[in-house]
Amino acid sequence: MLEFLESVTLKEEHLKEKVEFLIQPFLPKKMITTIYADGGNGKSYLSGSIAKQLAKDERVKKVVYIDLDNPLNVLVERGYDRLLLKEPKISYIHRSCFNLKPFELLLKIESEAIGHNYDGYVFVLDSLRNFVDIDNDRSAMALFDIMMNIREAGGSILALHHSNKDGKNFKGSSHIRNSTDIMYRLSRLVGYEGYVSVHLEAQKERAGIESVALGIDCNSLGLHFIESKIAKMNEKQKDFVAKAKEVLMAGECNKTQLLLACGYEKGDKWARETLEHFEGLFWEARAKGKNNALLYRVITTPTTLTTPRKIGTFNEGGENNEH
Repeated sequence: MLEFLESVTLKEEHLKEKVEFLIQPFLPKKMITTIYADGGNGKSYLSGSIAKQLAKDERVKKVVYIDLDNPLNVLVERGYDRLLLKEPKISYIHRSCFNLKPFELLLKIESEAIGHNYDGYVFVLDSLRNFVDIDNDRSAMALFDIMMNIREAGGSILALHHSNKDGKNFKGSSHIRNSTDIMYRLSRLVGYEGYVSVHLEAQKERAGIESVALGIDCNSLGLHFIESKIAKMNEKQKDFVAKAKEVLMAGECNKTQLLLACGYEKGDKWARETLEHFEGLFWEARAKGKNNALLYRVITTPTTLTTPRKIGTFNEGGENNEH
């Protein structure tokens, strides 16, 4: 009885794989990672930057980026023609390039999910709502069944998704959360001109992932880890930083002038502590003149945002080779 089950029974040799990261500590290999946020918060910039980064990784054979969301003129504006399309490991698939329905395209990819065919492959889906009706349980489950089959053939999947109206939760069927391995909520951080800064807050994890803050250079799609002080900013601090940067963009000023211009008394304890807390990140103070008066000026480059954990190349073990 049931002799046929022997050929499909899980065996010890099937359980030799360990969790490995494409980018430590937030993007695991051979898993489905879903990132959700409201539109315009930087999901596509982040995924484009990740794709470019992974194209440099010796463990990655191919990055398949399926973009059903962004119009072509936006891709041109972002410089993707020189930043992504020239990367030999990146296959950038746009909705204008094929006649199939998006779901049918995924079915064709799934048809090759045999054995370990997709070892070293990374698939980026931008975004889930463009493939199926994500509010429909049956459609969402069918989509994730395909993604799971690709995963079991060795593929890693990064899926972009949209949040609901309040931005705190993902939109659509509960199967999206139930079927994904890793889920992050993305929020935009205060950043610099030419840079998109985001915070990925872990909502579901199966691999010991961590919440991280990341900065993307819009001119090169370079990817960096960001100082934790910025990732943890509350709304009051964000408002203070925005006002102080606006004041300092007009020119240097001393502490009293800066605080007054931001709407605080010179003796306000919270404002003085906040000014000190973010010194070296958004502004710096230097002694000038005969009296060595301390003047503040804005930092216009994001170099001080990066930590020693700058994202670089990776060895076979998945550890980050910092540089």
